[in-house]
Amino acid sequence: MNFKTVLILFLTIIFSHDLEAHEFYLSYTSVKHNPENEELFIRIKLFVNDLEESLFEYQSLDFQKNSPIENKENYIEKYIYSKLSISINEKPIDIQFIGQKLEKANLSEDSVIFCELEACNVPEIKTISIQNKLLTENFDSQANIVVISANGVRNTLNLDKRIPEGKITYN
Repeated sequence: MNFKTVLILFLTIIFSHDLEAHEFYLSYTSVKHNPENEELFIRIKLFVNDLEESLFEYQSLDFQKNSPIENKENYIEKYIYSKLSISINEKPIDIQFIGQKLEKANLSEDSVIFCELEACNVPEIKTISIQNKLLTENFDSQANIVVISANGVRNTLNLDKRIPEGKITYN
């Protein structure tokens, strides 16, 4: 192979790789049932920059995009309530927002926020349905992974814009 052929091949690989590159959007939600306390504990992990972008699209907010996310707890709470719902035994449950915790990485794109919620008076789970539309309004490739631990069994739902809801039935 001559130098010109190698150079063309190299440039083709480099440029085609850039053209195929795409961003990946992911949230992780953990749902754990404690039958002794009759509680459901929900923890959501989101990338801060994705959440901020969705918040600004969701609300016409009157503050700058770069303001600290700690000042946005009420907006985060309202946003989560509008995008996440859970039904136990075919009945919607009331979810209470406990709070959020920001975990900063060295790069701001890698910073994550953990949102914690709970539901009380959940004695037994025969079926659980979860609708998770978090961030799907802005990101077509958003994947919302939901891991449910109930009745001694761990199940996973992979929800997205096309399939925003899943159901688990326990025997």
